[in-house]
Amino acid sequence: MNRLPLITTLFMAGIIFNCLRQLLTYSAILTYDVLMAVTVASFALVVLALLAELMAYRRARRGRENHHEA
Repeated sequence: MNRLPLITTLFMAGIIFNCLRQLLTYSAILTYDVLMAVTVASFALVVLALLAELMAYRRARRGRENHHEA
């Protein structure tokens, strides 16, 4: 049961690679376009996550500075 996330990840990776293999046999240009779109979307999600983390860090840091004890 501890290896369920690993098994699930490998299973999904196998499905994705099979889809890409079938797409490659259909059209190499379309496969390239799909891979580029997924890459751009992944980088955009990483940038959004980093911005959200930065905003949360600054908000938490600002909250501690305004807290004064007598």
